[in-house]
Amino acid sequence: MKVTEIMTRRFETVPEDLSLLEAMERLRESGEVEAEVGIKCVVVVDGTGKMTGVLTQSDVVREMLYPYFVRDLTGERPEHPEFESSDYDALAAWARRLSVGEVMTKNPVSIEPDGTGFEAADLLLRHRIKALPVVEDGRVAGIVYRSSLYHRLSEGILQSAPSPQSR
Repeated sequence: MKVTEIMTRRFETVPEDLSLLEAMERLRESGEVEAEVGIKCVVVVDGTGKMTGVLTQSDVVREMLYPYFVRDLTGERPEHPEFESSDYDALAAWARRLSVGEVMTKNPVSIEPDGTGFEAADLLLRHRIKALPVVEDGRVAGIVYRSSLYHRLSEGILQSAPSPQSR
């Protein structure tokens, strides 16, 4: 199975200089892909359309919550904190000031269109990632999501396994 058979061709691209807040809005709005594959990321491109990185939900959570983790380590925060509206206001202001280029995963692991499903699985598992851009000549042709690979793999296995009634 080739990665072109399991990749999705529907994905969002954003420029590096877009604010993190605007990118978060695009991540939220990409519900069509979310419903299909269960994971969201956007591809970050330069002015020529070539990939420079990816922005994942993990990137956003890490950047937004890092100050809270630091406070945990210094003991400046209650044991079971609740987010207050002032926390969200501060996080929104921070997300407005940050650019996607400051937060994205730079030089992400990728695969070429002639790669196999096994190669994609190896990269996804070895690098502990959930989205693998399929890149040709520096441009993203699609994305292989770990969940898409699982569904394709399980479909093949279940179709070739004898049904319980035929045993």
